[in-house]
Amino acid sequence: MKLSGEDAAGGREVSTSADGAPEAPLRWEARTGKAAAGTAFLSAGLAAASTAVQIAAIGAPPDNEREALIRFDANRGEFFLSLGLQVLSYFLLAAALFYLLRATVHRRPETPRFAIGLLLLAPVLLAVGGLLNQLDLNDVADKFLASGERTDNRAESLLEDRAIFGGAVGSGGTLCLALSLVLISLNAMRAGLLSRFMGVLGMIVGGLLILPLLPGGQSVVQIFWLVALGALFLDRWPGGRGPAWETGEAVPWPSAAEARGEALASTLSAEHADAGKPDADAPGPPHPVSRKRKKKRR
Repeated sequence: MKLSGEDAAGGREVSTSADGAPEAPLRWEARTGKAAAGTAFLSAGLAAASTAVQIAAIGAPPDNEREALIRFDANRGEFFLSLGLQVLSYFLLAAALFYLLRATVHRRPETPRFAIGLLLLAPVLLAVGGLLNQLDLNDVADKFLASGERTDNRAESLLEDRAIFGGAVGSGGTLCLALSLVLISLNAMRAGLLSRFMGVLGMIVGGLLILPLLPGGQSVVQIFWLVALGALFLDRWPGGRGPAWETGEAVPWPSAAEARGEALASTLSAEHADAGKPDADAPGPPHPVSRKRKKKRR
């Protein structure tokens, strides 16, 4: 059964189900949930592949700038491949976050809408900035190896004199992505679409983009969060998703203690219902006819 009413803000009609939950947003989420989960899984896979390619190309961390430039020159193709995989991962990450943002806005209209602009801008800036940085490093490596002394001091001087525009563009993209992660994770947690663990972890991923407190660990945390997000989109979360996913309204995600209490209550209720049912195998009272027959025989 469908009910329709007017939205007080814009006067538009909103289709709702019999229990009052918005029907159209839930249909959209069900229809696109698998695709959103796929983008989250693929983003995690591409991020892992990018890191693996870069580690295979570099090996152990270089001791100085001279060695870094020599290794970069010897593995330029691998560095471009790693960059391409990372850029694709960022675009897919933005797509997965857009799905979560749209689901959050349906339940929590006060969610900042400028997060959509940040999501659209972040992967573009990261792609442009990464490409400019890569091309700039190519020029620096060519100058270093073409002529002059191949000393560490000269390598440091060439790297310091390179253009900063690419780095600035990439930093802008990183900032946009970090803010997107923090805003969307926080509001999705408040809307009940993310558990406290997933919401806080998403904000940590955003914070680590700006403050890399875990060298190399940021990618691991981001990959784990994306895989967990994909499982959540597919409704494969251990113990089930929060009720907000089903109701279409902002309902707090139950804590672990509340979930255990609900499970225990449902178990006790089922046991009580089973105890109240008559046992089919238990002997019933003797039939009246049988009693009469016994009296006649006496």
